[in-house]
Amino acid sequence: MLLMETDEIRMIALDMTTILGNTRRPWFLVHLLKIRREAASEFFSVAPAVAEEPGLGMADYWAVQFECGLKIGFEFFHSSEGAYVYADLPCPQHVRRHLRHWHSNLQDIPREWQEPDRTAMIEQFSHQMPELLELEAYQVWRQGDDGNPIPVGVPTTKRDAECWLAELESHLHKQSYWVSRRGEAII
Repeated sequence: MLLMETDEIRMIALDMTTILGNTRRPWFLVHLLKIRREAASEFFSVAPAVAEEPGLGMADYWAVQFECGLKIGFEFFHSSEGAYVYADLPCPQHVRRHLRHWHSNLQDIPREWQEPDRTAMIEQFSHQMPELLELEAYQVWRQGDDGNPIPVGVPTTKRDAECWLAELESHLHKQSYWVSRRGEAII
């Protein structure tokens, strides 16, 4: 089901009932989102999956997938304001770019708070998801006015770099942009 299609946001809803409790694919906590669940309900325009979390109470869940393949899940507990934002790869900058409309409401989860769960999930799932071993292996570049390559942002995942490249190219800038694997010769 297409949730929203504008110049900036294209995403489809995912079936949360297949994600909740799934132990075959990891979900990484990347952000806190400071909005009310009613606002999220209006944005997603589909009913959430509702589940009771033992000891924590009732929660609303939404999950979406963007054209680039990024999957994001949202967990809103009824007893509190805001949500936890999860992604299928621990790449907060990619999530942040897709949630620009909530930029001022997003709070990054410090990496040290994510450990040791993050490391354990990477070790557990890297055999079926080799991209987990290349979380900072790609760099977006642009050609400077002097003809020299200039890195854009920080090293990231291949999916994020390619998504970001597509976004930059869609703005029809006169600069040239490209992605390379870190350590490879720069064009």
